[in-house]
Amino acid sequence: MNKLGTSHVLMPPPNRDNIPSYLGHPNFLTAMDSLWAYEHWVNNIVMPIAFQWIAEHYQKVYYHSPDEIPEELKDDVGVVIARAFGLVRQTEAYAKSLKKTEEFRRIKPDSPDIAILNPVWTRITDSIRQATMDSFEREEQFLDDTIFPDE
Repeated sequence: MNKLGTSHVLMPPPNRDNIPSYLGHPNFLTAMDSLWAYEHWVNNIVMPIAFQWIAEHYQKVYYHSPDEIPEELKDDVGVVIARAFGLVRQTEAYAKSLKKTEEFRRIKPDSPDIAILNPVWTRITDSIRQATMDSFEREEQFLDDTIFPDE
């Protein structure tokens, strides 16, 4: 994540071709691809939302919660995000999310009620996991139990 002053700078995703498929374990390379995709999502999707919220609450974030951020730390992403999060923790929406989190933790993982949470991401995750298992199973004759040994 790059930050220029108090502005967020969008970064291009890393080059996935830096590590050719034949050089690493498939799970390692897939994990790296996934981490790069996650890093791209955080830096180029989530962080601009956070910076917009900070801009909308600039005076509170930088000067009034509970005291002014020292001048030398006003461009420190960690300090600014921590200050903003301190303010978010005081909101009704955050309190509501904590309550919902507790309710969610009481739902059994196989309950139909759980299906309402992140249905698109759930389908993608299930598909990726199944494709990974299928890929290794197709090569089982060569890999034996060295990838997913019986537990």
